[in-house]
Amino acid sequence: MEKNAIIMAAGKSDRFAPFSYEKPKGLFIVRGEVLIERQIEQLIEAGVNEICVVIGYMKEKFFYLEQKYPQVKLVVNNTYGKFGNIYSLYVTREYLKNTYICCADHYFLTNPFIDNNEENRSYRACTYISDKFREFSIDNSDADIITGCYVGGENSMAMIAHAYFNEGFSKIFRERLEEEINDFGIANMFWEEFYATHIKELTLYMNKFDSKELLEFDSIDDLRQFDSDFLLNVDSEIISNICKTLDCHPNDIKDIEVIQAGLTNVSFKFSIEGHEYVYRHPGGTADNLIDRRTELYTQYKAKEYGLDKSLIYMDKTGWKISHFIQNIIPCDILNNETHLKQVMDALHKTHEIPLSDEAKLFDNVVESKKLITKACRTKGNLFKEFEELFSKIDQVDSYVKQEREKYGIELVVSHHDVYEPNFISTEEGDFYLIDWEYSGINDPANDVCSIFTRYEYSEEVREKLLKAFYGRELTELEHRHAMGQSILNALYWISWGLFKGSVGEEDGFFFLTSYRYILDNIDDVLLSYEEI
Repeated sequence: MEKNAIIMAAGKSDRFAPFSYEKPKGLFIVRGEVLIERQIEQLIEAGVNEICVVIGYMKEKFFYLEQKYPQVKLVVNNTYGKFGNIYSLYVTREYLKNTYICCADHYFLTNPFIDNNEENRSYRACTYISDKFREFSIDNSDADIITGCYVGGENSMAMIAHAYFNEGFSKIFRERLEEEINDFGIANMFWEEFYATHIKELTLYMNKFDSKELLEFDSIDDLRQFDSDFLLNVDSEIISNICKTLDCHPNDIKDIEVIQAGLTNVSFKFSIEGHEYVYRHPGGTADNLIDRRTELYTQYKAKEYGLDKSLIYMDKTGWKISHFIQNIIPCDILNNETHLKQVMDALHKTHEIPLSDEAKLFDNVVESKKLITKACRTKGNLFKEFEELFSKIDQVDSYVKQEREKYGIELVVSHHDVYEPNFISTEEGDFYLIDWEYSGINDPANDVCSIFTRYEYSEEVREKLLKAFYGRELTELEHRHAMGQSILNALYWISWGLFKGSVGEEDGFFFLTSYRYILDNIDDVLLSYEEI
């Protein structure tokens, strides 16, 4: 009987960051073999000559498979970040026949596709797992028919690794999938969940395997326990950068733990001989937001000026290695007067950094319109939607620039991304201003404005922050100018959120807050300028 296979390889595998930011998990090298290639060769060895590989995340890295293996056909699932893996079966539903259903990151010690399934039963590979687990648990009859399927379990049989659908099973599965894929919630399911909703008409047998034969790696630590040389063979620029910078061997790197992922970067903590470090890897949309040349200049100046002593090395492409800051105390600008003073001192010291051709002019309105233009590609004509607001903002921008020129308000190096998470205080009394990605040459009021345009602070708090920055009561000119600059600052963070949302990423907690800030204040700002 002729059989085929579908290998699902579309997902991003966030649990394997940072290495999954360089390549899909299915292309990791484990014990000298590429995971998906090992599985393809096991299928071919079992006589399977039609293998459909569903790709999505970094899909171009899989293209070589069609040249290397004539049996392989690639199918693209561009919804991998939006829907569950049921959608990978939906886009390959025409291939559902007598079909093995596999995942690209499975590792089989012995070939499970060479089986004695003479009755051609549909089955799911299962094994007994002790303690709690995240896989699908099952109930089964005395005849080994699966009678129940649930998310997670404890001390019970669990679905792991591959499945096999015979032609009759595939026909019903495909029909139900075509009927229901557009129903609420269906596209977000794992295929096992969809199967469970039709369990009475889809007979699936439990096929028991030894847990030591079928492996699913849940973390980098799992991989390293199985393959002690994984970091030697992972072919990772990240590992090469760490080893070159810190003069270490790949196997010296321990305790890899992602601490931030999903915006412009992924950052992870690791240790070498008891010392902890942080590596930052630039994210996919960073180039639309960040001027790395400027960041490189300001980041090293921040170290020189004692603003961020954690930096060890930063590369012009955006990756950097820093010391992991220990014994952190949350920065509390509003309730801790020491922190408030340290924040304002850090901003003043930032403004003392010399201007340089290596740092670009950061014009809030110009940068905002660049981002909104990009966001319009998926969100429609945002300039028309916010036409009245932009007209007012352009007026404010003109007034602020005229005022700057008339009164000799000189531009300075600005951090720009000023809010509590970017200030780090320690139990030992050290204080850091981190994350210089959005830095540039800007108005001296821009940094303090960045604090209160992204939180729903009261007018009283805003005035307190302005007074703390200027060190005294503000003159009428200073206050009017700061409020004008605050409108331009808030515009940037609105535009930032619109752009991030347009590419399917988190748009930040401050997106709506900054919009409200402009609406609440822009008319008063314009009136203050019109009066003079």
